[in-house]
Amino acid sequence: MPSKLRWIGSPQIKHVMEMLGLPSFLLDVSVDAAGQGQFRFSHVSGQHERETGIDAAALVGKAPHDVLPQRQADTVVANYERCRAKRGVESYEEILELPSGSRWWRTTLSPIFGAGKDGPVTQILGVALDVTESTLQEIELTQQLSAQKAAAEKVRAFATNSMLDSKPPLRSVLAHLDMVREGFLDLGDGKSQHLDSIQTVVVEAIAELDEVLHSTSHLRESPVEYVEIDLAHMCRDIAALVDPEGRISMSLPSHPVHGDWAVTQVVLRCLLEQATLRAVSVIDVAVEASGKDTLAFTISDDSAFEQSGVECVGDIGMAAALVKERGGAMTTTSCLNEGATVCVTLPGHMHEMLAAQPDARAS
Repeated sequence: MPSKLRWIGSPQIKHVMEMLGLPSFLLDVSVDAAGQGQFRFSHVSGQHERETGIDAAALVGKAPHDVLPQRQADTVVANYERCRAKRGVESYEEILELPSGSRWWRTTLSPIFGAGKDGPVTQILGVALDVTESTLQEIELTQQLSAQKAAAEKVRAFATNSMLDSKPPLRSVLAHLDMVREGFLDLGDGKSQHLDSIQTVVVEAIAELDEVLHSTSHLRESPVEYVEIDLAHMCRDIAALVDPEGRISMSLPSHPVHGDWAVTQVVLRCLLEQATLRAVSVIDVAVEASGKDTLAFTISDDSAFEQSGVECVGDIGMAAALVKERGGAMTTTSCLNEGATVCVTLPGHMHEMLAAQPDARAS
C-alpha cells in the first residue's frame, strides 16, 4: 500500500491524468478535529482547464471554498465528503456554473488510501465527462414531448367527442329501420336485403367506434415510468446556480425519490429561481408522498409582499404546462409579510428503503 501512495503522489499520476484526455483533478484529503474531511486541489489536468475555463494555477493548493462561489463550493465539498466517508467510488451528474458557462458533468470520484490495512483516504482522483449536450437534449425532448402530448390530447379529445357525437345518429338510423320494417311488405324486389345491409353497416360502425374509444382510454391510462432521483444532489446543484453566493438560507430535501427526472429538474429549477428572486433570506423546499403514486413538493419563501399567484408565463408557464401534462397541479398562496408558498404535485413516490431523515439546511 505505501508504494501505491508514493506512486499516486508522484509525477507519473499527473502524466496519466494528462494522457486521459478528460477533465480530471487530484485532491489532497485530511480530516479536522470534528472528523470532517478537508480537501485541497493537488493537480488539475490541462483538459480540465480547457473545458471549464478555470485556471489550473488558481486551483492548485487551494480549498474549494477559496476559489468557488459559496454555494457551489458547498455542493462539491459534499460530493467529496461522501466519497471519503464511504471509502468507495462516487459517481453522479451535476450542473456547475463555470467561466465557460453552465455545464453538465458526469463525475466519478475514486478514493486513494494511505498506508496500512485500513489506511485513511489521503487523496481523491476525480474524472469528469461533459454531458451538457445530451442532458440538454433530454430536457428539450421532454419539453417537446410534453407539447406534442398536449396537442395529441386535443386531437384525441376532438376525435373522442366526434365519435361520441356520431353514435346517437347511427342509433337513430337503427330506430328508423325498425319503424320502416313495421308493416313492410316484401315484394321480392330486393329492398328487404337493402334494409338488412344498411342495418349491418350501421351496427358494425357503432361497434368500431366503441372499440376505438376503449382503445384510446386504455392508452391514456398507461403507467408512468419512474427513475431514481438523488433529490438532495439535484436541489444542491440548482441552489448553486440560482444563489451562487449563498445569500439565501435554504432548507433542502434529503430524500431520494422515484419520478420523471427531466420534469422534476425543470420544474424545481424554475420554481427555485423564482423563489430566490422573491425571498428576503430564507427558502424552504420539502417533499412528501401524497397518495400512492404522487409526490407533493412545497417551495416556501419569506418574501415581504403579497402576490395574487404565480404568473404562468415564461419559464413558470413551461413548468406549469409540464406539471399539468403529467397530471399534476400547481397552486400558490401568499400573505403580506408572511411569504409565498408554491405547491406542486407530480407522479412519483418516495424511495421505499429510505428511513425518515431530517432535511438539511444549506446556508
